[in-house]
Amino acid sequence: MKSKAIYPILFLLLILLTIQPGITSAQQVNTEISATLRPVFSWQETRTRNGDIDTQTSLNSRFQLALRHRINDDMVFQVRFANRYSTDRNTMKFVLRDHTPAAGSYDAGISTFDVIQLGWRKDRDTELIAGRFQARFGLTGFIPKGMDRYYAANVSIAHTDGIWLRRNLSDRWRGDLILGHNGEKGSTHAARAPMQFTEPGSRINAFLNLAHRDTRGICVERAISMSEYPQSFRRDGSVNNLAVFTGRGMLRLPVTVAGGELWSGGELGIIPSAPSPMASSSVDNDRPLLETVSTAWQVSVYLNNAYGRHSFGALYGQTDPHWVISSSFRPNNTMSEVRYRFVFSERVNFEFRYRLRTDLFKRTGAAFTQRDNDLYARFTWRF
Repeated sequence: MKSKAIYPILFLLLILLTIQPGITSAQQVNTEISATLRPVFSWQETRTRNGDIDTQTSLNSRFQLALRHRINDDMVFQVRFANRYSTDRNTMKFVLRDHTPAAGSYDAGISTFDVIQLGWRKDRDTELIAGRFQARFGLTGFIPKGMDRYYAANVSIAHTDGIWLRRNLSDRWRGDLILGHNGEKGSTHAARAPMQFTEPGSRINAFLNLAHRDTRGICVERAISMSEYPQSFRRDGSVNNLAVFTGRGMLRLPVTVAGGELWSGGELGIIPSAPSPMASSSVDNDRPLLETVSTAWQVSVYLNNAYGRHSFGALYGQTDPHWVISSSFRPNNTMSEVRYRFVFSERVNFEFRYRLRTDLFKRTGAAFTQRDNDLYARFTWRF
């Protein structure tokens, strides 16, 4: 096993040693086991940048098996096994790595532990989580996507390794601070080219989020966030830090349709000093502002729980060629998506999605902008 993958194992052993006294001395072991299975049928048609048409169909799935053990009133240990399967990939492999691929998800055929965490609640307002965890901050809605930190959507597998402090700052606001680990080969979060983590000062990334706690009124979501990746990319021969700023908001409109709520909102992101469009997406750019500043945005609208079980959503998003930090959106991309959800029960739901993605700008030397049409039909079964 590679040395770069050994630290999650050492951490797991440390956790097991920590919880063992609690298991043997407790009057009652408080352990919960749960699982999620998500089978997906997918179809995709791609017009490549040289004009060829390629069509693919596949069956995919993601299986997650989680264990949650309450050590005492203040401390909880959690671990989760995750596996991706696709008819396009027959090779199955188990890995423990200190990074995820640059796009923010493990490939099909991979199994891993995407949660190995110890949570400690100091009081009703403060919680500390350490280890490997799921910290996702996307735009609210059942088409969950984020310009910065949202991953493990659909059948993806991803995680953050580090420390996560959650604190209720007041009756109205909550703060989240995450210090994440970066391996030499990549981050435990989406970090696309030309981002790299070979510099000694690039080992830690930081994420700060401030969100409004009261979601019962017209505002379903109000949040701002900032990410910092020190010494993570080169530009003009020098090593640079990457800072990302995003803001999100979702409104509950005073309109009901067939008993369902109507929501609408959006997210805006900016990287004040970004890698060049050429280094990120092979886009030759003659716009001085676009050369140094990268922006991204998305808007969405939902009709939730119409007739009790049906939800409908639509989303549009756009990213500049050098938006390098999202697993939901590719750089230099536009995305249009419509989705339908039917809820059979608390444990089973069905979703159908159609999505169109195109290059925002034509790449240097390409004859066409790439265009991807895809759809899926999927079930999610929790048991």
